[in-house]
Amino acid sequence: MKFLYFNKLILNINKDVCHKSLLFSSEFLKKRYFKVCHLLLIGIISIPVLADDIEHVRFKESQWDSRILRILIEGPLRLDSSLEFGISPPPTNNSDITKHELEILKGYQRQGRSPVQIAKIKREATSGAFVDMFLGDSVVPKKLAKMARNILLLADRECQYFVVNYKKRFARPRPSQLAPSLSLVVSNPGHAAYPSGHATQSMLMASIISLIDSDNKLRYFSYARAIAKRREIAGVHYPSDSLSGQQLAMGILNALMENTDFKAELARVTLRYSQRDE
Repeated sequence: MKFLYFNKLILNINKDVCHKSLLFSSEFLKKRYFKVCHLLLIGIISIPVLADDIEHVRFKESQWDSRILRILIEGPLRLDSSLEFGISPPPTNNSDITKHELEILKGYQRQGRSPVQIAKIKREATSGAFVDMFLGDSVVPKKLAKMARNILLLADRECQYFVVNYKKRFARPRPSQLAPSLSLVVSNPGHAAYPSGHATQSMLMASIISLIDSDNKLRYFSYARAIAKRREIAGVHYPSDSLSGQQLAMGILNALMENTDFKAELARVTLRYSQRDE
């Protein structure tokens, strides 16, 4: 029998239940009983909650944002919607991997999130265009950001479809659905956890920018990984969500590099940026 442990208020413990302690002949036992009742009521101690069905917890259909589902209807513009990128299913809810990942996220919560981290997490959770968020943190030089914006928008348009497609297929619950005591910096988005969209999009954009400006590729990749990590710190993604997203980004980039229009636009932007100081 497997159990899921979490803190919760025990609302069904009332005075009638506590009065049963009077049946104890030992004064010590009576005091201990009342102490346990009190601790349960204020949520200081945890009790096991039977969770035989935790393996079947999924991100529910009713939780999906209709605007996100519209991406599946519209489909990609340049890539074949049937493309597969070798993304394996996520770890199961009852797996040791998932349990370990939840402990990592709880560790971020216990250690505290710095004001700087919180500010960045909230900025990166913006509902605006992801490309503008990525380019707006001054990591990418302004001249390059301006030149590369259109090709990044083009790539992101394709990326979104495949991210949502996998999310819908796997329907992995958000971490707080399995660990209700996990506090969040931002609200859970209206779509499933796996793979991480932020990890996929940021890694794809860092890869494209690095093809244009290879001298600073380490900075761009570091920035992309930091964005993904902050989604974990926020409590809305497991580490394996980030890893699968980064894998997906590489697959999408490879597919885009086989697209004539994308390759031509990338070559044009690369040439323009190389001539920026001439």
